[in-house]
Amino acid sequence: MRVAVIGAGRMGHVQAAALASAEAVDEVVVADVDADRAKALAGELGALAASNPMDALESADAAVIATPPATHADLVRAAVDRGCPVLCEKPLTDSLAAATDLAEYVSAAGILVEVGFHRRFDHGYLAARSAVSEGRLGRLHLMRLQTTETGLPPSPKTNLLRNTAIHDFDLVRWLSGDEVVSVYAEGADRERRTFDPRFDPDTIVASLRLSGGAVAAVTVTRLSPGGYDVRAELVGSADHLAVGWTERTPVRTVEHSGARADQWTSWQERFAAAYRTEVTAFLTAVAGGVRSGATVRDAVAAQRIADAARRSLDQGCRISLER
Repeated sequence: MRVAVIGAGRMGHVQAAALASAEAVDEVVVADVDADRAKALAGELGALAASNPMDALESADAAVIATPPATHADLVRAAVDRGCPVLCEKPLTDSLAAATDLAEYVSAAGILVEVGFHRRFDHGYLAARSAVSEGRLGRLHLMRLQTTETGLPPSPKTNLLRNTAIHDFDLVRWLSGDEVVSVYAEGADRERRTFDPRFDPDTIVASLRLSGGAVAAVTVTRLSPGGYDVRAELVGSADHLAVGWTERTPVRTVEHSGARADQWTSWQERFAAAYRTEVTAFLTAVAGGVRSGATVRDAVAAQRIADAARRSLDQGCRISLER
């Protein structure tokens, strides 16, 4: 199988590396608006470099799109028009309206398009979902999900809701099997001089009410002094589960316990196995096997929650998602 990777940045590097080691892939072709960057990544992985994305798509059996969100719609449409299956990184596009339009276009075309919510392929989250779907958790009461990132992002534009918390919004739906019916969000700019005030605050707390009656809390900040930390808890009538609590969890306890091992330092390290599993699952679906990745409809649902949270921040009230 010949797979095109569009985008040679941080995410493109992760996906191209996973593809280069996949048994089902015979050849990886890398394309980027920066031709030198595409050539550098291709050379590192023993892949080919294409002069532009359209050339890469023309001869591909499948494509992975890892470019900025504003470019996703045009690239996904171009791939779909060529009958090329796609794994597109989240968010599906840079706006809810554009994401909805693109999802309708993909659905009408009937071409396989999955969206990169890689946490669905992490061992802990998979185990938690099984506990819920098999009834071992009992009746779901409460979900707590958090993401804390260490250091500062490469840009002062903090799209925490659309680019980061959107993973947790997707997980709330996927883990619980319920829809989110309302959102209330509050934010704080703890480093006001660092981040652009026109975008999301650097620290956000969102309260979500689910269609099944449970509630969920999503917290996210870019200002962690420790390592990269992604966790979740699910409290049910029969069990209480935690995802992401390991010896590498970058939280210093003040209780009587021993020292922790090296902390997670990045999302690339924390979810390396999940990314490989996600790519393998996508290739399996391309070959006609069972489909297990997030659909474009899932991506729109997660982006709708992120959009509601943004409106809640702006308006200072709970936003309903019920139609």
